[in-house]
Amino acid sequence: MIQVGQVLDKYELLERVGQGGMAVVYRGVDRTLKRVVAIKVLHKHLSDYQEARDRFEREAQAVAKLRHENILEIFDYAAKPDSEAYIVTEFIDGQTLKQVITDRPIAFPEIGAMLLLQVSRALAHAHAGGILHRDVKPENIMIRSDGVVKLMDFGISHMVDLERLTVTGQLLGSPAYMAPEHVEGRPIDYRTDVFAAGIVLYQLCVGRLPFEGKNPHEVLKRIAECKFIDPRTANPRIGNRLGRIILRAMAMQPDDRFPAIGEMVVALEAYLEESGIATDKISGELARYFSAPAAYEQALEDRLIDHLTRRGQKLLDADERAAALDVFDRVLTIDSDNEKVIAILDGINRRLRLKAIALGVLAASVIGGGAFMIHRKSLPPGPEMPATPDHPGSAIAQWPMTNVAADDRPPELVAVVDAGVEVVDAYVVGGNNPNVRPPVADASPVISAKELWVTVTPAQGAQVDFGDGTWIDVTSEDGRLARIMEHNATIRARNKCCESQEAAVTVGQSQVVFDLVFKPGQIIPTCKLAAGEQPIPVSVRIAGSPATLGQKTAHFFERSFAEEVVEIEFTTSPPEGSKETAKNWVQKHKVRAGETMKVECAPPP
Repeated sequence: MIQVGQVLDKYELLERVGQGGMAVVYRGVDRTLKRVVAIKVLHKHLSDYQEARDRFEREAQAVAKLRHENILEIFDYAAKPDSEAYIVTEFIDGQTLKQVITDRPIAFPEIGAMLLLQVSRALAHAHAGGILHRDVKPENIMIRSDGVVKLMDFGISHMVDLERLTVTGQLLGSPAYMAPEHVEGRPIDYRTDVFAAGIVLYQLCVGRLPFEGKNPHEVLKRIAECKFIDPRTANPRIGNRLGRIILRAMAMQPDDRFPAIGEMVVALEAYLEESGIATDKISGELARYFSAPAAYEQALEDRLIDHLTRRGQKLLDADERAAALDVFDRVLTIDSDNEKVIAILDGINRRLRLKAIALGVLAASVIGGGAFMIHRKSLPPGPEMPATPDHPGSAIAQWPMTNVAADDRPPELVAVVDAGVEVVDAYVVGGNNPNVRPPVADASPVISAKELWVTVTPAQGAQVDFGDGTWIDVTSEDGRLARIMEHNATIRARNKCCESQEAAVTVGQSQVVFDLVFKPGQIIPTCKLAAGEQPIPVSVRIAGSPATLGQKTAHFFERSFAEEVVEIEFTTSPPEGSKETAKNWVQKHKVRAGETMKVECAPPP
């Protein structure tokens, strides 16, 4: 068994820093070149299988031919018969993206877009070399201390010209990040990596995975159906431009996705440039973010508000109203009380109402054959929707009209509803015309300004307190429930499996998403072995980490699952001179988040 301090060829193992499904990673030193390296050693129980060694060797060969700033560089590889198989790579001083977002959720989608842009650039380089990654996920993405993103772990990478090496029917990859065709065993290609990149981008921007379940089977089923909450609904800050990028990357059918990851790179670069973020300085932006997240977020908020407000005004001056409203909406999702943008929107509504009045008077005069007056006082005071057969009670007078279809309305009167503020353009209404209906700008549910929708994950067993001290059970499968909010409040969410969370909300806010973090499961291993009257020393490892008998041991879960099957390894060490022989065995137990389990060793006969 490999131990810290051991030397493999010219590499000394200094510290164990990580473990994956195929290998253990050590920080080490190259004694010849006197540099710190990472040494990835294939698990002993896998090294005896030729297929595992082939995959391990394939990773080394695949990545060795790639040279890119955002791909982990390989220095060496060794796999001699009857010896350890290992890969030597550059050592990254930093954290995995999984650790980063677990410690501190990302507040601005723009930061998530910057991170995913570097990952997409790495994938584009790999695809150009004929290599699929097939396991793109936050655990396989490192963030270096200087802000550079490194894509790593091509352990199940697939070289397009070596398809014969893929085992038929074998499901490789992490369930939560698989594409529908991967789950169903259909042929995969570069667009499979595009789908996984879309999931990571969704997770970074929304703060939760799009496909979740109580177990891997349930997750795979939801991926196959490709049903998930629209990212713009889950987090209004995402906006339409970035939302469309995510939705296209995550399209169920490969033909509907970006045909190449390079096109996703172009789309993300355009989104960031329009947000005022230079895409040739992303590493510097991320370095500042990771060195002082709170300060960076405050500065970014000010930058975005200023840049987007000026951009929206330029679009409005160029008579690109729909694009301008979309940009103003992004400002209001950041600062809902922004006086400058609200004043601009009020001005737009005022002009449109005047146009509607003029058009109505003209239409009535022509159709009715005489004068038709609408008094100013009959108009609603604010940006209300005029009366229609579907919306009675408006103060706007009705007048006879011929049957003019909705699509015949002048283009400048077509409504534009934007999600951050109640802005409804005017449109012509006919009291006797059922064909004229309020225009629909989006298929997303329309939410009242005072109605707050709360989403809690995991949903089963969750409860929400809307600020009045009463806990309400979450009964919907998607974890959503709503309440009309008449005043500002602190909303709380809880679940016995998870850590509770709270969020301050204001009247008019439409969405709150709670992604509850699973509590660690607790395992108490005990053993009562004895040789005669003398106890036999027993050592324990839980999930590969050392543990102590009779003490609670925390086991941290993947955020996607509420339970895991954990391996507990017991090893006896009889005293010298004892007739007993050493024994080693593994017991498997299913552990649930937030629960304590007592496990007694049951040695083999």
